[in-house]
Amino acid sequence: MLQELRIDVDVTDIRVAIRERLREYDDCDREQRTNPERADNAWRVVQNLLAEELAELNDGLATDARITEKDRLALPDGSQAIDIVYRDHKFSIVRPKDKRHLCLVDPSAGSLPIEALGSKLFVAGEPIAAGLLRAINRLVERATAGVNSHPKNDQHYMALELPAASASKIEAALNLARDNGYRFVESYRGQSKTRRVFVFERLA
Repeated sequence: MLQELRIDVDVTDIRVAIRERLREYDDCDREQRTNPERADNAWRVVQNLLAEELAELNDGLATDARITEKDRLALPDGSQAIDIVYRDHKFSIVRPKDKRHLCLVDPSAGSLPIEALGSKLFVAGEPIAAGLLRAINRLVERATAGVNSHPKNDQHYMALELPAASASKIEAALNLARDNGYRFVESYRGQSKTRRVFVFERLA
């Protein structure tokens, strides 16, 4: 039994090491990309995540009860948008004419930046998958209750990018997060080799 447990732990460690190596390799390529290329990659990630989440949420529902997605790839002002619609309400993922960045435009929460920190995407400091699900939840609540249910400061995650060699700044950030009700989740390399991203989750 102990041998089987040890094998499971070893497999987990190996998997984590492989994922970390893949992430570092992806970061190396990321440093060579231009801002429009990074935005292209982020746009594809968001499209894929939305497609997966909506397929999961809509499974088994009648056609008129589903959340729908509408791509608007050639707007008159040169921008692009993905509208997520339920009944007469929507939120949008918008890519302006300059094609250099993305944002999530939500009537409940305003315009939230979608940014890459190292190898991951965040919506206003929240991991992209959780941020999109939260936006879908706000959409459904607006459509079914007619009210904006979540205030702008309903932030469940926080991400900070800090100098990797500055122990004092890292310690200060960890203490500040703890004092404000957040717990440390993970850390990984940032946009350059000299910086790291620290992710925190708000405690219930």
